[in-house]
Amino acid sequence: MEIRKAKVQGFCFGVAITVKKAEEAIGSRSDVTTLGHVVHNPQMVESLEQRGLRNAGSVDEVESGALFVRAHGLPVEVFEKAAEKGLEVIDATCPMVTKIHVQAERLKDDGYKIIVVGDPKHPEVKGTLSHVPGAWCIETVEDIEKLPRSSKVGVVVQSTYSRERFTDIVKALSEKYYEVRAVNTICTDTNNRQTEALRLAGEVEVMVVVGGKTSANTKHLAELAETHGARSYHIEGPDELRAEWFDGIAVTGLMSGASTPGWLVDQVETRIKELTRQPV
Repeated sequence: MEIRKAKVQGFCFGVAITVKKAEEAIGSRSDVTTLGHVVHNPQMVESLEQRGLRNAGSVDEVESGALFVRAHGLPVEVFEKAAEKGLEVIDATCPMVTKIHVQAERLKDDGYKIIVVGDPKHPEVKGTLSHVPGAWCIETVEDIEKLPRSSKVGVVVQSTYSRERFTDIVKALSEKYYEVRAVNTICTDTNNRQTEALRLAGEVEVMVVVGGKTSANTKHLAELAETHGARSYHIEGPDELRAEWFDGIAVTGLMSGASTPGWLVDQVETRIKELTRQPV
């Protein structure tokens, strides 16, 4: 059986920066706390926690030391509360996420009613909404029906959102509102991975996508591959692989989400070869 790997693998540059900053922080001090996991990858989360990175549910639980801001960023009010408490803030917000905040604020300053496309429960989206109070948040085309009227709307999108879904939403918004100014803030890495998912889906019978089960971008990759012809399996590690997935399969695709380290993809590839009795 042939294994075809996506051209884009391992951490995206934003996650790579975040992980590096987290490792540097816990390497130099013992009082670093993050709100939520630094990356959507259980292996990396466990590694960082074993080396001393603490995790808290809210800034109210952090009494002293440094507050580490992961790639998704944090709401404005959390930064303000951290300053009030005298916490040192180590800001590792992904530059692509910061770009969304800037674009949303510019659109608001230009008089547009802001629409943020994405999962309202996702920490990145919560952070973006805090920069443009009063903005509307939608996740699907169906949500547009519930939106009030407005003379003109400005649109930004979660960095890991599906490109195809965003295109459909912008089209539907254009049918409802007189003026729509949409800024495609899906990050370049996400776009490249989605392009690879579509390409590989047309070449393989089975697609294995490696990444955290809570990772939005990894979920989208598996969904894309599934809807474009490849039976897809979203796994977090090699122990989840099953030999029967590859019975009678000639070509299998292998790709990863943006929070998945390259070494984990290598482990999955090795395990696939073992299960299909190929030379490792």
